[in-house]
Amino acid sequence: MVANAAEQGRRVKAVGAGHSFSGIARPEDVLLDLSPLRSLHHCDQDSGLVTVGAGMSLHNLSERLAQLGLAVSNLGDVDVQSVAGAISTGTHGTGAAHGGLATQVVGLEMVLADGTVTTCSRSERPYLWSAGRVGLGALGVITRVTLQAAPLFALRAEEGPMHLDELLARFDELTASFDHFEAYWFPHTRWTLAKCNTRLPLAEGLDRLPAWKQWRDDELLSNLVFGWGVEIGRRWPD
Repeated sequence: MVANAAEQGRRVKAVGAGHSFSGIARPEDVLLDLSPLRSLHHCDQDSGLVTVGAGMSLHNLSERLAQLGLAVSNLGDVDVQSVAGAISTGTHGTGAAHGGLATQVVGLEMVLADGTVTTCSRSERPYLWSAGRVGLGALGVITRVTLQAAPLFALRAEEGPMHLDELLARFDELTASFDHFEAYWFPHTRWTLAKCNTRLPLAEGLDRLPAWKQWRDDELLSNLVFGWGVEIGRRWPD
């Protein structure tokens, strides 16, 4: 399809899960849906190297890796994106010592603008590998991704309100004290919601929240109440 489009002078756009906040995947002439490319092609449990189809979703990738005792080292809050889409648009997580998703990319398979298939890595076409990790689709259509996975781990989550002045004063301390630290600011107020996550070995066990508490924290508080707070702050600024 890419080769035919090139011969006809038509523009090609590839789409993942359609989660980008911009219109980057809006079709112009030809739209390629990568969702059928979601296979797990190779996994080396000893080295942690895993090769997957570009259309595999992040949540599916995490589930597949967990079954093998592995994990994606660092992800964002949302896991519906495709692997290639998340890489191409610069999806990131948190943590001063843990790079975003692009830093975990070891190799790529791509279809270039003329329809040829090529591979790249740090040692093979390193310029293409370096730029292609956050390429916005400008260099070609990513079809396979090789990632460096980490041993499966647990997270201890501590979340709560924090005054903005305290957050700013302690920012360096907080980012150094926790593996993953982030905060949501309530616009027009002096308050934030601070999220502190610490990595733990699985051997320490998991103490999962009950389903109703997960709904309360993720849906009610993080979305609905947060939205109310933003609206209240906009109408009656502090």
